[in-house]
Amino acid sequence: MYLSRVRIRPEIDRQSQLGRMLQRNTYGVHQLLWDLFPDSQARFLYREELAQSQLSDHNRIKGGAVWYLLSATPPVKEAPLFAVDSRPFEPQLQAGQHLAFRLRVNPVVTRSGKRHDLVMDEQLSLYRQLAARLGLPNNGTKKALRRQLLASEVAAPLHDLLQEYSTNFPEVLAGKPAEVLEQVLQERTGLRLASWLSDNKSRQGIFTLATRKVFDEERDREYERPFFQWSGYQAHALPEKGHSARFCTVDLAGELIVQEPDRLRALIHNGIGPAKGFGCGLMMIKPAFGG
Repeated sequence: MYLSRVRIRPEIDRQSQLGRMLQRNTYGVHQLLWDLFPDSQARFLYREELAQSQLSDHNRIKGGAVWYLLSATPPVKEAPLFAVDSRPFEPQLQAGQHLAFRLRVNPVVTRSGKRHDLVMDEQLSLYRQLAARLGLPNNGTKKALRRQLLASEVAAPLHDLLQEYSTNFPEVLAGKPAEVLEQVLQERTGLRLASWLSDNKSRQGIFTLATRKVFDEERDREYERPFFQWSGYQAHALPEKGHSARFCTVDLAGELIVQEPDRLRALIHNGIGPAKGFGCGLMMIKPAFGG
């Protein structure tokens, strides 16, 4: 495998609107990156990020895009549009090894052959469960469910009920009803994403998420919590695919423990989840501190 860092040549980015156009055109970026592989059968994963401070000033456009590519064959070194830096990438993995990871994914749940966005699915599921527990109608739209949950007359029972849905400490679950509901929603979505990542049938047994111990003095209990976080939930329009076409992404990061090195190596090479052609699925890894 080869890991490459690709960026628009500084002289082109400074003198045109091309950089900004590419940032608004997810599908177009993938098509242009294909030009780095003369073999039409080549396949690669990629991830877009903003230029980081480790790039030297004369090579970095502040806020400009950088693409990381993982491929079976190296991309071309000289390209009219891009500056390309590549190196072989063959991680030496061992069972029990701790790795820090980060990746951008398009997490979905499939029902009756149709894909649903996992983050929105978890939100709707929580709203319906809470409404049912409070004796409220639970078959409306997400907006209607949220409105009735935040009605003043159910504020007190809602707050008490949310305590059951969270492993957060009582002092964390403070604030107005909407704020507390958001805290629980964030936590439950994180747990759902962690399960999607490590317990999915296609990935089960390859790795586990590292945990850390947290002691709650108020409840006199110790918790094991995944060393995992999620952020950057975002919807992306795909006008090239149709007026209403879109997909959603979320950034995941944390620490994993290798269980089956060969399968993990194959997983990294093949990518995780759908929408790989739109910059999803590339797992970036490095040895975890102390791992």
